[in-house]
Formats: sequence, C-alpha cells, structure tokens
Amino acid sequence: MELTKNDQGVLCCEGIPLNDIADDVGTPAYVYSGQAIDQAFDAVRKALSFGPHLIAYAVKANSTLAVLRRLRDLGAGADIVSGGELLRCRKAGIPANRIVFSGVGKRDEEIQLALDEGVRSIHVESQAELRSIEQIAAASGKRATISIRLNPNVDAKTHPYIATGLHNTKFGVEAEEARRLLPSILDSEHLELEGLACHIGSQLSDPKALEEAITIVAKLAVEFREQGAPIRSIDAGGGWPIVYGNEGESLPQAADLGLAIKNGLLAGGLSPTEIETIVEPGRSIVGKAGLLLTRVIFQKDQPKKRFVIVDAAMNDLIRPALYQAYHDIRPVKERESAGAPIVVDVVGPVCESGDFFARDRPLAPVEKGDLLAVLDAGAYSMVMTSNYNTRPRPPEVLVEGTSYRVVRKRETIQELWRGETP
Repeated sequence: MELTKNDQGVLCCEGIPLNDIADDVGTPAYVYSGQAIDQAFDAVRKALSFGPHLIAYAVKANSTLAVLRRLRDLGAGADIVSGGELLRCRKAGIPANRIVFSGVGKRDEEIQLALDEGVRSIHVESQAELRSIEQIAAASGKRATISIRLNPNVDAKTHPYIATGLHNTKFGVEAEEARRLLPSILDSEHLELEGLACHIGSQLSDPKALEEAITIVAKLAVEFREQGAPIRSIDAGGGWPIVYGNEGESLPQAADLGLAIKNGLLAGGLSPTEIETIVEPGRSIVGKAGLLLTRVIFQKDQPKKRFVIVDAAMNDLIRPALYQAYHDIRPVKERESAGAPIVVDVVGPVCESGDFFARDRPLAPVEKGDLLAVLDAGAYSMVMTSNYNTRPRPPEVLVEGTSYRVVRKRETIQELWRGETP
C-alpha cells in the first residue's frame, strides 16, 4: 500500500491515520488497504488482456471473508486447497463455477463437497486421486470436471519451501504419467478433462521459467486435443511476486508474467485468444495491501545487542522466523528529536529465540508506547497465525477510502479454550 504522512507526521493508509486505528482496536492489529487490493488485481487483469481468462485468487494467501468479498466484486474466482476454503469462498459469494480445487491430498468428503457445489475444475495430482474422483462421481451420479496438474520440472529459482515445479516435489504428475492417465479419462462416463495446469513456485523471479513451463503444458494440450480431449483451459498457476523492501526492483511485474504466459502458449502451439488462461495469484494481490500494527513494550540494551520488544510476536506473523523473510518496519510517527537510526533487533514477547521481525536493522529511535508498522504483511500473515503461548489472534481492519471497519474481531482469551474439557 502507499502510505502517506499527515500534517502531524503520522503514517496514514488512504488518509486514515494509523494511530487512530490502533487507538480504536488496540495492537497488534492487521490493517488492509482496499484501494491497494483493487490496484493489484487490475494489474493482473491488464496483463491477461490478450485473451479470455480467469483470475482464480489463491485463497491460501489471505482468506479473510471481507477480502474474498472484495475480490468477488472485482470479478475474481478462487484457487482453493481445502474444503474449508471452498466453504469460505461460497460464504463470501464467489460462484462455484469460478473455483478451481488444487492440492495433493483431497479427502473423499472434500471431493464430494466439490462435486456437490459444482466447482469449475478439480486439479488431479496423482493416479490414486483420479481413481477416487471417478469413484465418488460415479456413486453420486455426477460428472467431474477435472484438470491434470503437470510437474514440468522447471526451476522457479525461489525459496525451496515454495518451489513446486521440480520432480523432487510432491506436486503434480509428469508428462508421461499424464499420457498414461488420458485413455481412462476419455473412456470414463464420470470424468471430463477440461484443462491442464501447472504451478512452478511462489515469488517467481524469472519470467523465462514460467514461459518454459507453459510451453511444455501447451504442447501436451495440443497432443491431448488430437486424441479427443476437450482441453478448454491452461492454468498457469500463481507465484506472481512482490518486492519485500530489500529485494530491489529486479522482480518481474505483472505485465512481464502475462507476456511470458502468452509467449508460452504460442510456443506450444495454442492461440492465446481461443483458449482460456487461468492464473492463481495471491501474494501479488494482497501482499503489499496489508501491514501489522504493533506497539513498543520495552527497549533492552545488552552489551552486544539492542532489542526493541513489541507486543506482536511470531504467532502473529511467522514469516520472518519460518522463511527468514524481510519486512520493512517503520515508526508510525517518528519522534522530533529521535536522532540517527540505531541498529536493533525487533522482537516479540514469545518464549522463542525465533520470535523476531527484524535482526540488525537500522531503526529510528523509539520509546515505550510508540507504534510501529510492519509492512507488506497482507499475504501469508494472518492466515498463518496461531495461539502459541495462549495469545489471541489479532483483529483485522479494512480501510475503504475515508473510512475503515473491523472485518475480524480480536479473539478473546476465553475463546482459546472453547471446546476443551479440563
């Protein structure tokens, strides 16, 4: 999001002072900019203007109902990986025929739910899963619309935890296995193969890798069409990146990835204007639209290290601990006599050495009670929160122009043991 400062030097989101939000809902708290979500979605839409397309937002990035509803209103579909995400999307009003169901381990009841709801496509990731889908569809008297997720063995050159397109990952099937699956699909009364899909990883740094993967998928689609498969779509997956402060400006933009997909389709023998392109961006739409507000509890000076201890913790934002992720951290209002930045670790109160947001980071001097904004926290942030150390999850606030609203209340302590028996 684009933060501004008001006349008092306070950081503002769409003109709303962040300290007003903190005073209202407390800290820690997540804040999202509706305008930033809209702008990011529009960038993806423009990148795919070469032909028919579906932007199936990756719900795992941020599944808050208000975010899903806003994206629905923009025309988004959804990429889901669980029955719970499917029901969330339906609650938010996303039509089932705009939902694709990914994931390597769909349970029978989730497959049944997808068939009952009438999702656009179930992505098949193994022979065993294909058998389950066919059996459940047959028992229900339904015809399952499916896509085969291919593993193209293309290196996305990203963090190993979020690389998904190589043969040593659990995702998708190789081309030869897809060829072996095709005859049984075409012979089945309960299966319809409408597309091929791939997803090579998150935070894509090289459009050429995406183009290579799409070329492989498109060539197989042409081959399958020649054998009678009604391939109507190519799902290029997600992985559209954002810059996290210290990564420079080298990451591709939406237009670069759209061009890579178009070129890949052409190189594989498909016309981008006659086949539907599906993409599954998540981080690129919501990542920069969110921030985490937190308040300084103490400063602590050790002989070799200075710490700024805040009221947010790793249970509120796990990315720095889990992925060694970088997030810019800014004072909501710098003190007039703050002086030069000092090098500190910004840490939380949880009893783990991994409970940190920044290490050896220059930060303007702060004092107890000061507010900090942890930026670019709209994706894989709130969705990965936990109650570790019996800490309630933070609230979420959506800023919409000149107003804001709480779209998720802060959990209470009592809610944390709901359903338990001493």
